[in-house]
Parts: sequence; structure tokens; C-alpha cells
Amino acid sequence: MTRNLAVRAPLLSALLVSAALLTLGLIDWPVGRARTAMQSLRSAEANRADREANAGGYYEGLINRGDPEDRATDEVALRLLGKPGRWVSFHDMGATHYIPDSFIQFQLYPNIRKPVFDHVFTTNEHGLRDLEGYQVSKPPGTFRIVLLGSSIDMGWGVDVAGTYENWLEEWLNARAVKIGLDRKFEVLNFAMAAHGPAQRLERFRTFAADFDPDLVLYSGTMLDPRLSEIHLCDLLRYRADPTYDFVRAILDVAALTEDDLALDPEGRLRRRSRLKAKLAPHLWTLCDGAVGTLASECRARRVPLVYLIIPRAGLSDLPGDRDEGVNRHHEMARRHGIRQLDLTGAFDDEDPSSLALAPWDDHPNAEGHRLIFLELARALVADRELSKLLLEAEGGGRLLSEPPLANLDEN
Repeated sequence: MTRNLAVRAPLLSALLVSAALLTLGLIDWPVGRARTAMQSLRSAEANRADREANAGGYYEGLINRGDPEDRATDEVALRLLGKPGRWVSFHDMGATHYIPDSFIQFQLYPNIRKPVFDHVFTTNEHGLRDLEGYQVSKPPGTFRIVLLGSSIDMGWGVDVAGTYENWLEEWLNARAVKIGLDRKFEVLNFAMAAHGPAQRLERFRTFAADFDPDLVLYSGTMLDPRLSEIHLCDLLRYRADPTYDFVRAILDVAALTEDDLALDPEGRLRRRSRLKAKLAPHLWTLCDGAVGTLASECRARRVPLVYLIIPRAGLSDLPGDRDEGVNRHHEMARRHGIRQLDLTGAFDDEDPSSLALAPWDDHPNAEGHRLIFLELARALVADRELSKLLLEAEGGGRLLSEPPLANLDEN
């Protein structure tokens, strides 16, 4: 594919991707708009609590879960933000396979091709939101990376070729060619819309691990507690096996009663609001349990794990507003000994309204994915151990970070 890559040099210029990808890691980074432009937009935005509530409702709508009253409230909120009537959920689109009695709850069908807004939503033969042609068995000479995440990482609202993980794959392969490294890179996207941390763990154990990864990227966002709440409520509603001890422990400490779990004649949770209130104090603990278990799984397989902290495109993720959540992610990664790359500054010099899919949807658009990729590439360049893992041949070789960063715009 051919893309334009904006760079900051003595004079700003746009380079064709064939040149830019070969030199990325050897260039400087875009300046973007001034922060004052973003700050001036604050008065037009809902406050952080309202934004989080609306975003959570959006995710429930995305997977068509929750009680009718919840969905009706969420629908009103999203329409006030400008949501068009032609918006469809995954359920309405027919892309999602629901498995109510399972821990994973839902996943994508393979070989989907559905028009959504101004693009076509596709999945490959493995049911991944990714390009076609990957085999379960890893080809010789291939370094394979798997990505675990939710809808931002999956690329909701953008073409599959424009997701940040496909930018990453193309860049790594171009970089390997440039330095003469006999290695092919595959980045496989196992992210799934509305999957919480525990579902990402399950997706690794029961699916992604079979693809023999050499590196696992785990993506965390500020909405992870909300996604965990949705997941727990669905497990309880459908009486699915909690599967993991850390999930059972949370359900025990929440002291749920039979009345909390009662269903109405339509099979919905009768006391959903009360159930959410009991679960609320334990949602970050659930995230921590999922991350810790994933770290143990990766260590047992001797596969490196990297914790990405990914931004949304709305004002909720601006510095200050996002700090509490970012700190939680940092703490979890440190506690479990996971290398972390904080990418939440990817949009800080940009106008958020230019990077969101729409005023009612703060998933990053194609330009947002490009900026996440640039932030990720810069973080990989700066991390010597990851540079060595990815692009240094056995017995020595050149790293991503050579020549020196000070001379990036000259190479």
C-alpha cells in the first residue's frame, strides 16, 4: 500500500511511504497543532464522568448487550452527541458470533465483508480483523507478533490496512530490508471490540498462543474497567463459568446474593444497576488479575510481553483527565514485571476533533492510527532491548536506533 507519512525536519515535507518506511526510525516526529487549540474545545465537551458513561454505553451498544433501559439511555446520550441513525452494532452487522455459555462471550466470524459507513469491515480466514494470508504454522525465518486489545486496536471505523498494527508490520519489514536482516515480520491482530482484559487473556490462551508468537503486545485503555464490568455482568447473566481464580475471587468479595443475580422472564438481570454498584470497587482488581495471569502465561511460554497504553481520540484522554487511569496501567505493568510503552501522548499536539471518527465516537480515525503507529515506532526505537529483540541478528547487527537519533533527519 502507498501512504503519506508526515515528518518534522528543518522544513516540513510529505514523503511517499516507500521512502518514509525505509527511513522511519531515521526521521523526526510530527509537530501537530498547538495544545491551546485543544484546550479551547473543552467547553464544548461533556465532563470526564459523562464521557466515560457515554463511552461505556457505546460499547454496550456496540455488542448489543445490556438491558433495554440501559440501551435506551445510551441511545439518547449518543444521539445528543450527534450519532447518526444509520449507526449499526456488531450484532446488526452480522459480524459477531455470540457464545453466551463461554468465558469469551463473543468473537468475530471469519471472512466477513460488510459495508459500514464509508468503508468495508472485513475479517480474514481466522476471524481476525487483519489482512489475509497468515498461516497458523509460523513460516521459517518469521518473527511473529500478536496484538491483544479491544476496538481501538481492532480498528473500528477504519480500513483494515490502515490500522496501527498493519503500519507496524509494514515498517518492520521495510526496516529489515534496509539493514539487510534476513527476517520477515508478521503482526497478527487478535483485538476484538469490547473485549475486556480477562477476555484478552482468554483469547491469548485459547487462540493466539497457537500461532507461536515471538512477542505479545497487550493493549490497555482507560475504558478497561468499564469493559470488565460489561464482561462480568454478561458472565453472571448467562451463568457462564468464571474460569479463572482471580475472577471467582472478585465475585466472592463482591458478596453477591441470589437477588442480585435474579433474571426477569426475558432472561435479563433484574437488578443490573445494583449488581454494577457491587462490582464497581473491584474492576481495576479484575484488570490486574488478568494482566498478571497473562504475564505468567507468557513467561511459561518464554514469550516476551509488552504492555501498550493506547489513547482514545476524545478529550477524556488529555493530560490531567487521563492521569489516574494511566497511573493504574503503569502500576499493573510494574507489579507484574512487564515492559511498558506509554503511547497516550500520541494525540497531545493535535486537535481531538480531527482524529475521532465522529463527535459521538472517540475511536481514532485513520490519521489517529497513523499517529499511534508513529508513537509506537518511536518507543521501539528508544528501547534498546526491544530494538535488539526485533532487529538485531544473532551474533550482532544493526539496531533500529542506528544511526544516532540526533541525525535522524539526515538519513
